[in-house]
Amino acid sequence: MTNTPPPAGWYPDGQGTTRWWDGAQWTEQTQAAQAATPAPQRSGLGAKLADAGRNLVTRTDPSVRADVLWSAVGKPITQIGGGRYTLTPEYLHFESGTLRTNAQQIRTHEIHDVDAKQSMAQKARGLGTITLWADRSGGREEVKLEDIPNFREGVNAINDAAFKAREGLRVREQTSHVSYQGTPFPQAVPSAPAAPTSPAAPASAASDLNAELERLAGFHQSGILSDEEFTAAKRKLLGL
Repeated sequence: MTNTPPPAGWYPDGQGTTRWWDGAQWTEQTQAAQAATPAPQRSGLGAKLADAGRNLVTRTDPSVRADVLWSAVGKPITQIGGGRYTLTPEYLHFESGTLRTNAQQIRTHEIHDVDAKQSMAQKARGLGTITLWADRSGGREEVKLEDIPNFREGVNAINDAAFKAREGLRVREQTSHVSYQGTPFPQAVPSAPAAPTSPAAPASAASDLNAELERLAGFHQSGILSDEEFTAAKRKLLGL
C-alpha cells in the first residue's frame, strides 16, 4: 500500500506558528497560528509529517544549543525572507532565503570592524543593521545582518567572540613555534669564566617567566586554551 503525501497547505510546526507544506517538502514560509487556515485533522502520513516539522524546529532552535553566544532573526517589513543568524565561539552562521535557503558561515577570528546603523524606518520599528568585515582567503568581505531586533547586543557579542578567537589563535601559534632548549634561567659555562652579570638579571628572567605563566593561566581559565593546550604550553615555557 502506497502512502500519498498530504496536499499543499499550512500545518502547525509546534512553535505557535504554521509552516507551508508545498505538497513535497517543508518551506521556510511561516505565519501566526491565529491568522492561519486551520490545518485539517489527519492521521497516518499527514500526522507523521506534522511531527517531523515539530522535531525539525526543535533540533535547529538555537536556544537549545549550549555553545550559542547570540542569535537573531531579521524582521524585514515584508516579514518574508528574514535572515537567521547564530554566533558560537568558532563561527558566525547566517541563513537567508524563503523557498530556498542560502546558508553560510564565517570563522570568528576572521571578523573585524563590527558596526551598527539604524535608518529612520528601522528606528521606528526598533531594528538595526549590523555590518562587519571578514578577512577571508579571497580578500576582505563585507557582511550585513539586516533588520535585527537585538542589534546592539549582537555587536557586543560578535566583537567579544572575534577578539577572543583572534587572541586564542595568536597564543596557539606562539606556543606551537617557540622551542626552548633546556632551562630558561642563565647557566654558567664550566670551561670558561662566567661573564659578570647584573644581580637583577636572574630576577628579571624569573619575573618574565612568572608573567608568561600567569598569562597562560588566564587564557586557560577564560576557555581560550584547552587543558591539553595549556599543559603543552606550560611545559614548553619551562623547558620540560
